[in-house]
Amino acid sequence: MKKLLTLIAFLLVSFVYGQENNNTDYSSTISMEPSEVSSSALLNFEFSDASTIKYIISRNDIDVSTKEISKNEGLQMVKADFSFLENGTYEIRFLIDEVEVKKIAFRKI
Repeated sequence: MKKLLTLIAFLLVSFVYGQENNNTDYSSTISMEPSEVSSSALLNFEFSDASTIKYIISRNDIDVSTKEISKNEGLQMVKADFSFLENGTYEIRFLIDEVEVKKIAFRKI
């Protein structure tokens, strides 16, 4: 009987541990290339979870543009159009589930 209870307890603990939500460190898995753009840039998402990613482009703390990306499961690259921006320094903020996970500064040339 003790062996059965021990086995059930072990299986329960293993099941609970296996169901834990693994938090991804998005700050190291989201990037943009190049850091000086003329008309477009590549947004790289190097994490496997599928999610909706919102990005906000701002200049001098004023939001210029907001877009949403439906990221599929697996790694993904997205070409972003920045041709509408005037020359200058900008910041792009990435939000997942309404939480800011990454901020990148870039220049439009």
